[in-house]
Amino acid sequence: MNIQIPDHIAAIKSYQPGKTIPQLQEEYGWKKVAILWNNENTLGYSPKSKQAVIDAYESINYYPDPVSRDLKAALAKRYGKSENQIFMGNGSESVLMHAIRAMCTGEDEFLTSEGGFVIIYNWARINNVRCVAMPMTEDYAFDLEAIKSRINRNTKVIYLANVNNPTGTMITQEELDSFMQHVPDHILVIVDEAYFEYSEALHPDFPNSLEMDYPNILTLRTFSKAYGIAGVRLGFGIGHEKIIDALNKVKLTFEPTALAQAAGIGALQDTAFLKKSIDNNTQQLKYLYKEFDRLGIRYVPSYANFVMTVWKDKDEVMKVFNALMERGVLVRPLYDPISHCIRISVGRPEENQMCIQALEEVL
Repeated sequence: MNIQIPDHIAAIKSYQPGKTIPQLQEEYGWKKVAILWNNENTLGYSPKSKQAVIDAYESINYYPDPVSRDLKAALAKRYGKSENQIFMGNGSESVLMHAIRAMCTGEDEFLTSEGGFVIIYNWARINNVRCVAMPMTEDYAFDLEAIKSRINRNTKVIYLANVNNPTGTMITQEELDSFMQHVPDHILVIVDEAYFEYSEALHPDFPNSLEMDYPNILTLRTFSKAYGIAGVRLGFGIGHEKIIDALNKVKLTFEPTALAQAAGIGALQDTAFLKKSIDNNTQQLKYLYKEFDRLGIRYVPSYANFVMTVWKDKDEVMKVFNALMERGVLVRPLYDPISHCIRISVGRPEENQMCIQALEEVL
């Protein structure tokens, strides 16, 4: 095969999917399993969302609404925004991908932090954009001063995760305001608030970037976490109409799907399920903290639906990870520069208890 693959694509390592849960169950012979590795909502999904998908299936032979009118109208009402300020995508990572594609070219740089959501670095590389990642602080947070000091004439997009996945750390209102006051207004600042519904319940003064008066902010939100519909892939961005218009020019024509749009509308209507998800997370985080303290496990306080635990080194991480896997507890070992850490998602009470029991045996 003589077709030349572009260098920036050839240099990227392809995503290597792990074994499926049924495959792992067959291999390990688990009688029960606690799936705590992808920050999913293990309470399930909204019944109203399910019914909306069932109803939408009646017209599945037709293409979806390419501009997601009904879903945008529902979101506009929820957040007090214009529909022209909302962009829909196949998950919030799709919105991020389109933002880089729409905004960056040539010598433009994508500026962020180390120890962030692992896919963000690949989205920059895929679009042949230089990604500059600054070191984290000692307490595993985005170092806004370091990021600010690295801004130069090539900086086009800055990515901030609040809270950050996988560390669970947050950027305060004061920190975010101070940062934005020093960012030139021609630079797009993407504030990823994928865990916002959990975060605002865990911190009374958690910043809401949608309420900040900066036209160069693009806020990302998702239906994958508290709303419990990760499998349909649905996320959105809210920002200035000019930014949203640029994103619309590079999106797939019929993104997201008709079923995803219907699922989102149903999920927005189910406030009872959302509250149940948030309450479970708040209560179960307290349980995990108490048990980690009892077991002497170091952890970083989280403002999301997961906790990053800190171990001696990568060898100890893999020892704990493999021992938990054998016991049917699935957690996430992390990567450089945080390869000495394990992220544990918050599950249902019985899953969290199973995790603690397994950790007790391992330790």
